[in-house]
Amino acid sequence: KKDSWVFHPSWHICIYKRMFESENKTLAKEGVIHFLEMWQTQRLPPAPGFSEFVVGPLMDALSESSFYSRSSGQIIGTCPSLGIKLQKFLAAFFTNVPEEEKSVFLLKFIQRMSNRHWCAIPVLFLSMALAHIPACRALETEGLLALREVLQCTMITHQILLRGTAQCYLLKAAMHLTNIEKVSLSDISNFIVCLRPDESLGRGTVLWKMLCDWLHANDRHFQRPLNCGMPQDRTLLNVYVQFLVQEYLKTPIASVEDCLMPDWFEARLVATMILLAADVEEMTCEYNGTGRPKQIELKALLNPLLDILLKLGTNPYISILKTDKSLQLLLKLLQTCSVRCSNPRSDGVVTFLQNEFMSASESILDFLLRRLTTNELNTISDMERCNLYLAVVSELLSFCSVNGWTREVSFCGFISSLISASLCNLQEKSSEKNEKLGEQIQKVVSMASLSVVCEIIGQKPALQLQSLPAVETLKAVVSCSEFNRVLKKPYNMEKNSSLEELSPHQGWGKIIARYIRDQWVCLHFTLNNYENPSKDEDVEQFLFDVEKLTRCLQSALEALTILPSDHVLPVFHCMKILVPKLLESSESLCIEAFDLAWKTICSLSNTQLIFWPNLKAFVQFVFNPEVLAAAAENKNRAYTKIKEIMFQMIEMSSTKTGVFNTLLSYCCQTWMFPTCDNARAVENAFSNAGNYSELLVEACLFGTVFRRDQRLNQEVCAFVENLGSECAANVVTESTNRDDHYVRICAIKFLCLLDETNTLHKKFIEDFFMNLLDKDELMSKSKVRYYVNSLQHRIKNRLWQTLLVLLPKLHEDILTRTVDRILQAGYSNNQASVKYLIEWTIIWILHKFPHFLQKFWDCFSYDEDWLKTSICTFLSVLSHLDTIIQNTSEKTPILKKALVVVLQWCFHHNFSVRLYALVALKKIWGICKKLRMDDFETLTPVIESSLHQAESMHGTGSVLFMLRSFSLLCL
Repeated sequence: KKDSWVFHPSWHICIYKRMFESENKTLAKEGVIHFLEMWQTQRLPPAPGFSEFVVGPLMDALSESSFYSRSSGQIIGTCPSLGIKLQKFLAAFFTNVPEEEKSVFLLKFIQRMSNRHWCAIPVLFLSMALAHIPACRALETEGLLALREVLQCTMITHQILLRGTAQCYLLKAAMHLTNIEKVSLSDISNFIVCLRPDESLGRGTVLWKMLCDWLHANDRHFQRPLNCGMPQDRTLLNVYVQFLVQEYLKTPIASVEDCLMPDWFEARLVATMILLAADVEEMTCEYNGTGRPKQIELKALLNPLLDILLKLGTNPYISILKTDKSLQLLLKLLQTCSVRCSNPRSDGVVTFLQNEFMSASESILDFLLRRLTTNELNTISDMERCNLYLAVVSELLSFCSVNGWTREVSFCGFISSLISASLCNLQEKSSEKNEKLGEQIQKVVSMASLSVVCEIIGQKPALQLQSLPAVETLKAVVSCSEFNRVLKKPYNMEKNSSLEELSPHQGWGKIIARYIRDQWVCLHFTLNNYENPSKDEDVEQFLFDVEKLTRCLQSALEALTILPSDHVLPVFHCMKILVPKLLESSESLCIEAFDLAWKTICSLSNTQLIFWPNLKAFVQFVFNPEVLAAAAENKNRAYTKIKEIMFQMIEMSSTKTGVFNTLLSYCCQTWMFPTCDNARAVENAFSNAGNYSELLVEACLFGTVFRRDQRLNQEVCAFVENLGSECAANVVTESTNRDDHYVRICAIKFLCLLDETNTLHKKFIEDFFMNLLDKDELMSKSKVRYYVNSLQHRIKNRLWQTLLVLLPKLHEDILTRTVDRILQAGYSNNQASVKYLIEWTIIWILHKFPHFLQKFWDCFSYDEDWLKTSICTFLSVLSHLDTIIQNTSEKTPILKKALVVVLQWCFHHNFSVRLYALVALKKIWGICKKLRMDDFETLTPVIESSLHQAESMHGTGSVLFMLRSFSLLCL
């Protein structure tokens, strides 16, 4: 019957379940694809059991990441076929689910995504499929909670780009599928805040604008709170956000002064909703054609916050909790507005916020100055407040400097006062025998303040704070200070610690590590400004005093042994400046620095925010062009140590993707494009390429064999990147390009940029070419036979590709010395792809310099048994004789010699040799006929009979087919 099952659905379910649970992954994948396609191609009748089957066994099968690999013929960067089929299936299946069951099915589907640990790739494509379901009001509050569980639990450990992309699709799914009449703005905002602005929901992205559109379109339909009056001239979103701000800033009247810092969740939520409401208001004005909004609603939303900020500097009775919450909200507003995808200068909301916060900046800075310098921060928990205050200082300066306003307000006075007060606190000595906790914490806060000031001045030169007298004083103090100073653990730490600090002994070590790290940040700032003449003689003397700099480097080595891995970065930055100055006078110490720094890198955790910045800093100081040049000049122990580390890094790259890429990209950049314009410095920088040419040789031959899961991850990331700005994750996440495929690209690009007319470049090209030939000969001797796609085959392939890139840059003198070695390579027992590259190398040389033909003819004069495996290479070259003699005036002698040489191989007992010879003969004879030369009349009968015999010999069909194929290949 029509619209009925021939077999009961339970039979289908049983069969597919058996396929999904098979240990044979190919069978399981084919079962999944067949099931998905069945629902796309056929309109199946309803079957209640299939909903449970989809949420159960099918989703279990879809959790296998390997199913999402590219099918044969698919280009890298396209969506996997299973991902496309899953989108179409879920849309078709969900459409066929009865209306009354859609909400239940969708809720179970999402809950299934949240109640197990999924890998990143299945979650991404399931989220994409959810986002492509036709719009339907199926999700209620419970559904939004399930989506939050997926965001907060399931994806917490996923790769950033894939996690951000999945977040984008889950938000789109929520907007398409939420029953807006059954959820409130509170439910929506609690879901939105789970989307990270630095991974997906960045302000200014397509996703952000889509969310604003959705909030604007559905404003009147969201569920309203009970007993909530709704003014006619205001939107529900603005009323809700105003209520949110007021509730957020409410604090108990009798709040404890030494309470812990509030959680950041609320501040992020309120800041995000304020900016969404502001952007929705701007969008509404654009739609209505009323011009630029006057930001009346935004001003109303910010008034409670601005009231507190304006009173911070003058009202000492505001509770600590209220100041914490107001500064947290301020910081989150500043950070959300300063994401990479927004344009502050043309952004009306940002301009309005700048104007409003500028009016409160003096009050804010007065409050921060007081709190940071007057012993008000005196417990271990206050260090979190210190971090908050300093983050506000940094963001406020950046935010207000966009329009150059930092000179118009008291920023300079604040920086000067903060430096002076912090230095006084650090130099103050306690009158008591035992140090108090509050005094020690104040010293830590003061050092942290100086550290942040140094970072602000170093990273933002546009603020023009370098010329302040207080900054010169800071440099003078730092240059005369001891390093790695520690603070004694306070005697009364246990007695005076607050009740909230359950373990007063814990945390002091971290505080001291932070204290030492901040000292190195200040030292780096002082050292880094040595190019700018200092007004203080002590600073000038320090920067050129070898003995003091030696002590600094010794202290740096000590710091590496005592600091945790996430605190060593400023030490590496200092070593980058110190080592070039001390390599000649203190070589042993510098070698020790190299060794200890490399051990530190090897011991670092895999945390992305720790390992890569430290590795980059390590590369910049060990492979600094000055260091490399000085070490290579005398070929001393430092030179040997640097090369040892270089090869160890290449070895590490086989297990940690991106290490070699980081090293090579820095070296190529500094060797080819040094920052200094001095001719001597440019020459030294490029000479490093020759002195450390092994790095480039290894780079040209480099290529790790990725595991299947690594390749799959790279392919899916390529697919996400190809989505472009339509996927917000591509806009807000920082692209690292650490893929090891970039190693060879970078090395080949370096070689392509070389100028053969430059004497230095010419010598490097020649030496590098010889090194590659040496490498090829060594490999040929080490292994006589190898297999297709083996590691040796891949390396030889890359080697000859590189030689082909260099060929056009070679002068005739170097080819005269190397042509014999290149021809000799043709005798090696190479795989076909390598043979082709060698053939094209020989063809190019003979085309460019025809006088080398005599050496080429000599290759056919060796013993026949010795040539039988390699003669095909040279016969294949003869097939391109028309290209070789293109620019030669005397063609007749060459053609005659070629005919004589090739004819002797046309009747060889080996079929392959005979085939290659006949193809060459046919091509050469064709050239002779085309040129209508009479010199070959005596050879005509022999040649014609040879070609006729080839066409009439046994197996004619196969031979003719192969002749035609070879002829086409040789065109």
